[in-house]
Amino acid sequence: MDPTIKSQPAIFVIFGGTGDLNKRKITPALYNLFLDNWLPEKFIIIGNGRSELSDSDYRKNLLDGINQFSRKGKANKTKWDEFATRIFYQSANVNDAKSYEAFTAAIKKYEAEWKQKPVIIFYLAVSPNLFPVIAGHISKNKLAEESDYTRIVIEKPFGRDLESAKSLNKLLSNVLCG
Repeated sequence: MDPTIKSQPAIFVIFGGTGDLNKRKITPALYNLFLDNWLPEKFIIIGNGRSELSDSDYRKNLLDGINQFSRKGKANKTKWDEFATRIFYQSANVNDAKSYEAFTAAIKKYEAEWKQKPVIIFYLAVSPNLFPVIAGHISKNKLAEESDYTRIVIEKPFGRDLESAKSLNKLLSNVLCG
């Protein structure tokens, strides 16, 4: 692996962070990458959902998922404790543009703390009808202004048909490429 890539800090924002996809697949995969030393030294994970949860309750839920679904088996306590300190939860209504201010604040906080621009990965583990809503709010809140540092990961299906897939592709291109 190119050491400059690994040294680039990363912030993972998981929309649908309380959902089954995150519990069964996304967080166990990130945990395994952490165990294999493939994540950068500086990273955080911000899960998002409608429920009101503490960071601690959110972490417990994700630990249950790792213990059930990680390809490496149950979490190692020491490694989990290290990994879990990087996991945070943000309750937000994805339809409300104001809810995205918390993501902006977190990104700015870590950018200042790390003294380095992080790569921001927005993972949309939500219903496909929310893809355009979230992408639009990411754009309106200027969370994707620097396309070299921003990624949006869409969970399939990508549109309902060819026309809606083309429309979504155009929207995402506009968000990321201006």
